[in-house]
Amino acid sequence: LAMRIWSILGGIPDDRPVWPPGWLEIPDEPRAIARNAILDISSSSPDDFILIAQQPYVVPPDEWSFEEFYAAAAAAVQEDIKLNKLTYVLVPRLMSESEFWRLYFSKVLFILNSVKTHGAYPPPQPSPKPALPDGQLPVTTQPDATGGSSCVVQ
Repeated sequence: LAMRIWSILGGIPDDRPVWPPGWLEIPDEPRAIARNAILDISSSSPDDFILIAQQPYVVPPDEWSFEEFYAAAAAAVQEDIKLNKLTYVLVPRLMSESEFWRLYFSKVLFILNSVKTHGAYPPPQPSPKPALPDGQLPVTTQPDATGGSSCVVQ
């Protein structure tokens, strides 16, 4: 609703980009992966959507500007009808419209970063560090007392 009012009142410049940052740089196949993952955000339960706020990739509130993402938010709502339903459940009862879009675009930017970096979403999990045999300590190197060569310490 607020977006429609802003657009009627002319409060948002027409030259705002409708695509999230980095969208047009992604080749077609990875872009399709990203699009499907982005459209899947609206399938989240309200509780799962709210949990985006606890993710390490979330945009900090002091770095968020809804105005910068307004056109992209309007395009997202037009592209994904389920997004309207999620918005209706959450805004304004559980969060502000700006907070909703901060969480939404935090997830979108995470998806785009994953696709640009790994060609896939979700990103691959980091490989676990190999376990050392029982009783073995990790090997480190430290310079000797003279500052010259290093020695192995176990």
